[in-house]
Amino acid sequence: MRFWLALLLLLLTFSAFSTFAQTTRLRGRVLDAATRRAVPFASVGVPGRPFGTVADSAGWFAFGLPDSVRGPVVVSCVGYQREVVPVASLRAGAGAVIRLRPAAVPLAAVTVRPGKARARTTGRTAASTFMTARLYTEPGPGQDERAKEQGTVLVLPADCHLRTLRLHVAFNRFRAVTFRLHLYAVRAGRPAQPLLTQDIRFTVTQPRGWVSVDLEPYHLYFRNRREVAATIQWLRSEQRPDSAAGFALSAVPGPGHAILTRDKSQAEWQTAPGYLSLNLTLDDYGRPTSGGASPEPDYELPDSLRYLRELASPAEATETAPAAPDLVAYGSNPAAGHYLPVRGGRLYYERYGRGTPLLLLHGNSQSIAAFRYQLGELARHYDVIALDTRAQGRSPDFTTADFSYRLFADDVGQLLDSLHLPPVDILGWSDGGNTALELARAHPARVRRLVLMGANLFPGPAALAPDLLTLLHRQRREAELHPDSRDPHRARLIRLLLQEPQLTFAQMAAIPGPVLVMAGEHDVIREAHTRALARSLPRGELLILPGATHYAPHEVPATFTRAVLEFLARP
Repeated sequence: MRFWLALLLLLLTFSAFSTFAQTTRLRGRVLDAATRRAVPFASVGVPGRPFGTVADSAGWFAFGLPDSVRGPVVVSCVGYQREVVPVASLRAGAGAVIRLRPAAVPLAAVTVRPGKARARTTGRTAASTFMTARLYTEPGPGQDERAKEQGTVLVLPADCHLRTLRLHVAFNRFRAVTFRLHLYAVRAGRPAQPLLTQDIRFTVTQPRGWVSVDLEPYHLYFRNRREVAATIQWLRSEQRPDSAAGFALSAVPGPGHAILTRDKSQAEWQTAPGYLSLNLTLDDYGRPTSGGASPEPDYELPDSLRYLRELASPAEATETAPAAPDLVAYGSNPAAGHYLPVRGGRLYYERYGRGTPLLLLHGNSQSIAAFRYQLGELARHYDVIALDTRAQGRSPDFTTADFSYRLFADDVGQLLDSLHLPPVDILGWSDGGNTALELARAHPARVRRLVLMGANLFPGPAALAPDLLTLLHRQRREAELHPDSRDPHRARLIRLLLQEPQLTFAQMAAIPGPVLVMAGEHDVIREAHTRALARSLPRGELLILPGATHYAPHEVPATFTRAVLEFLARP
């Protein structure tokens, strides 16, 4: 008996040791090879992988890298030649000193043209915020937002001089945030080689609204370049002591437009459908190239649809987003990802933690990453299965008929059967909540408890804000008239919001388990509808989140996650 106990303790010791040994901290300093001075805010990353960081103003950097990733590490900065560094040289003690050599800048001829240049703007100029680009949050333990980039592709005239970069801030809860502007050539709709030879940095201090960056001092002239990818890269932030940490750019859904994102300077670019509120003003010296940008839709919306326009209420003023576990890229984590064939498509899902099974269902046109502020904490208590719904995220769809929540619920049922799971708890946000209700109504034995965020039983003005319906009808017409090969399912996903679900309050009586019904105080789901839904459920409970909108899991992540855990922890 003592022998087996000793052996068990020994195995546990080795298991714990291997767990802590999976990640190595890499350190180093970046210097100018000619002057031996620090290169501030140099980018450090592993090619094709979401690992890396940005050096500080003194050139120092540090980040964690799994031992399974062999590198190498690429160090780069605007105006310098990039340097490839072996991982082993960064593992030793204080780390290596990396010396970057200044890049040779070819001198281009400047032609003086007679006549007057035409002032133009390329990009989105409206300030309404129907959605936001991916949020930035304050770096913390196990979380490093430094080096994250996001932006969009902009169409240029044949011959132009850039004057101003403008971007619209949906909300900024930092005291100050410093960014770097990048301009790239475009290949296959994604950024390719960098075009800038000067380091353009700017700092945002205002809480919301338009930010302008003067580009005149940099003399940026472009000829015969049809389009350019303009992105901003997160360098550093200064948090307010009395405010939640977060920053987001305004955007709206936009067929034919894409928001570009990558987590680190050498990671693969990701795209999401949306029209980012970012533009360039310029002097046009010639005729526009063919295939210019389509006219910008009129998205000026009433305040009821300007998501995230308000800071959190005083009760939420000190809230911060929980740090994600170190190096976990939720929604694109091959170590946790799996595929399941379903009728007419494939389902991608990721699994974390252990315990009672908890299924996460995201909203329309979202993905597993929508729960990035909840997944780490939930996985500490539950066996979390996070699903990319059909035709969204990494789940491909090969059908052509209109989508329905019944189809999505059938997909979920097939996933639960394939995993041989007992009745599960479900957290569903928006469309995910509608799918959860459809599953629980049709198959109550599959569901133990439900948490719904921003769900509705039927479309129409009795359930949805009229301004939202106006926008969705406009978006549907545009998506049907101008299909986008990069987002082939957009029209069907919009029609789903306008046509479904088709549930009734009476049908809710068939759901016997406990249900927590949540919505934001400024949600696009009408509060009267949310309250009626909670009342119609035999064991329904209601929680309206003060100061929040339909995006409460991002706006007040700690409050939202705490409410979910407290509800699910009850006997």
